[in-house]
Amino acid sequence: MNPPERLAGGEPFFYRGNDIGCLCIHGFGASPDEVRWYGEYLAEQGYTVYGVRLPAHGSDYQDMSRAHWSDWYNAVLDAYWVLRAQCEKVVVCGLSMGGLLSLLLSAWQAVDGVIVMAAPIELDNMEVLSKAWLIKYPRPYVDAFDTSELPHLINEERARRGEPLRGRVRYDKWATNGLQQLHDLIVKTREALIAIHAPVLVLYSENDQTVPISNQQMLVDGLLNATVTAHTYQASGHILTQDTERHDVMARSATWIADLLA
Repeated sequence: MNPPERLAGGEPFFYRGNDIGCLCIHGFGASPDEVRWYGEYLAEQGYTVYGVRLPAHGSDYQDMSRAHWSDWYNAVLDAYWVLRAQCEKVVVCGLSMGGLLSLLLSAWQAVDGVIVMAAPIELDNMEVLSKAWLIKYPRPYVDAFDTSELPHLINEERARRGEPLRGRVRYDKWATNGLQQLHDLIVKTREALIAIHAPVLVLYSENDQTVPISNQQMLVDGLLNATVTAHTYQASGHILTQDTERHDVMARSATWIADLLA
């Protein structure tokens, strides 16, 4: 029997630093690689950083056909407790679906701060996603190729860093079941926003073609019991941690953490 597959570059990462822990969570269909540069930057500032790999991610796209949103949450919860055992403070940083998981974790556990990047609170195709449980039988997988310029941009940065030219470490096919689980996670997260009391940094981009910029205000409006700081980017697409304004995303996040926990 062959061992389970793993996407090259899709491994989790951990950097031991001070007693402030930063939990970095990637998005749907992707891998820890899309928050790796972000995590490396936070580690350079002295923080302890854990980039978790969500179940059924960074392996084989067919794994997603058996995933449930609670599997993803439980992996984040385990990572949180690893950091909490080593650090006095824990800040959760999530991109896209990772942002949803960051919000859900902060609603159900005591975190010290939350950074949410391009999290989908309401997607244009929510009605279709809600019916994915029916679609998954005749069509278990859908194509999800990234035809944008982002893979090329990422490879330019990889070349500058001396890294293998892998583009985006993600699936080119998505399991329809996974889309159903994403829908359910969005709904569950919206219901939990009222329970969040930790300070939140909210980062979105007007040029995001995946999650409309209207999601930023929806999230801010839903965080009734949290102190919220919001910033809007202009040029980046959905993957804020790897796109053109990534350096500001990293620096702004690190500064916010330092000011929050000073």
